[in-house]
Amino acid sequence: MSIANTYSVPRAGANPEPRETTLPRLKAMDIEVGITYCGLCASDLHLADGDFGDMSVFPQVCGHEIVGTVRAVGSDKTERRVGERVGIGWQKGACFKCEACLAGEEQHCPEARLTCCSGEVGGFADIVRCDARFSYTVPEVISSAEAAPLLCAGHTTYTALMRHARPASRVGVLGIGGLGHLAVQFADKMGCDVTAISGSPAKAEEAYTHGADSFLDVQDAVQRARRTSSLDFLLVTTPSIEDWDAVFGLMRPHGVVCVAGMTEPATVDIVAMMERTLTLTTANAGSRNDMRDMLAFCARTGVRPVIEEMPMTDLDEAFERLRSGAVRYRAVLTI
Repeated sequence: MSIANTYSVPRAGANPEPRETTLPRLKAMDIEVGITYCGLCASDLHLADGDFGDMSVFPQVCGHEIVGTVRAVGSDKTERRVGERVGIGWQKGACFKCEACLAGEEQHCPEARLTCCSGEVGGFADIVRCDARFSYTVPEVISSAEAAPLLCAGHTTYTALMRHARPASRVGVLGIGGLGHLAVQFADKMGCDVTAISGSPAKAEEAYTHGADSFLDVQDAVQRARRTSSLDFLLVTTPSIEDWDAVFGLMRPHGVVCVAGMTEPATVDIVAMMERTLTLTTANAGSRNDMRDMLAFCARTGVRPVIEEMPMTDLDEAFERLRSGAVRYRAVLTI
């Protein structure tokens, strides 16, 4: 048994508070990691507020963008060694026996263990445990603080783009925030023609620095009209869509609209989609291979998140900054 010093949310909607949490015995294939950095994601807020139903178990210890150093390994041989720097993302375990796992799609395993859900102790702590097979070597050229957001935000946006975009694809990214600013970088480095789309014209200049080829103010009907039928793929990273018809109007025939953000329930016009043979799909964190490929891609191309570092002791403030949209663009907590 080990004792983790955590920041736990005692009940839905409450602020996190320091708490000692007992961890179960280290399993044969597990490792224990001493945490140095942990990113703060919108999913953490949803878990803290109880928005995901049974996925929250109070006291809830959130955090799933974890970087740290291996402190202990289980009884079975693993590729990990004490002292090694590793990252841990949204998922920490799987059965490795089901159809999804055998196909290399562990994220769809019905027995998937999620890093900070269903009673698992997440990364808002000084130590964490996971199946060693869900830990990842962080390339030397990527700092630990910058690596943390890549383990969820980077994993999700990279996987969606790799599934649906190709070099020279006309790609739009709707929402230039924690997910979107990374998606713009990924799409640019993949050789796509990238349109950054936002209702905040002030984000245009920074979007260009991330690699956007053009900027569309989604609130401007004239600009939207000029971009009718202009995109092959649109990655939606915003929490809500006010006008799905306007979104579909941007798409070329056979275009794909992929929702990566925690978007509110919506009703869409199927007939409008049929007129262009559009596809509406979703994105989640990818597989283990997707994670390894993403980290290697970032090391090779220089894709990095824009971060704000804050001490874990200021977690309340970090939560409030994220809720208010004040974070540019990912908050990373230091231990």
